[in-house]
Amino acid sequence: MSLNSALVLMLQNRKAVKKLIDSLSQEQLNLVPTGFNNNILWNCGHVLAVQQMLTYGLTEHPWTIEKDIFLCFKPGTKPEDIYDERMADNIKTLLFSSFEKLEKDISDKKFEKINPFVTRLKFEINDIESAITFNLYHEALHMGQMLNIHRQL
Repeated sequence: MSLNSALVLMLQNRKAVKKLIDSLSQEQLNLVPTGFNNNILWNCGHVLAVQQMLTYGLTEHPWTIEKDIFLCFKPGTKPEDIYDERMADNIKTLLFSSFEKLEKDISDKKFEKINPFVTRLKFEINDIESAITFNLYHEALHMGQMLNIHRQL
């Protein structure tokens, strides 16, 4: 898969995520169904946090999401509080603003040097193409989780 195709697919997935979250109430976005560890809004924030880790976190470039967003949704976290409407709106905006910045930074060749990283699945990330490929896989997993949660509502 080309980098361009992966970015197109990533954007399509984010559009589907936004459509899903726009269709739900704030209460539904925060609901953690029995048998689940998180909710739909946490999954949305989590994909943002991981995308930042896999791209900007492996370079010397500044991240494009706020540190408090990252800390709320980084790996190993779960919803501790009810997310308010402001947080939901911020996440919806970041789904696209972070993507647009990533796309621009790729175009501007800001990811020529990435610190190598091996994921828990033993997938080696050593360039922006492998980072985006793994991110696409990760976002798809969480889209599936959001759809599973949605079925429980």
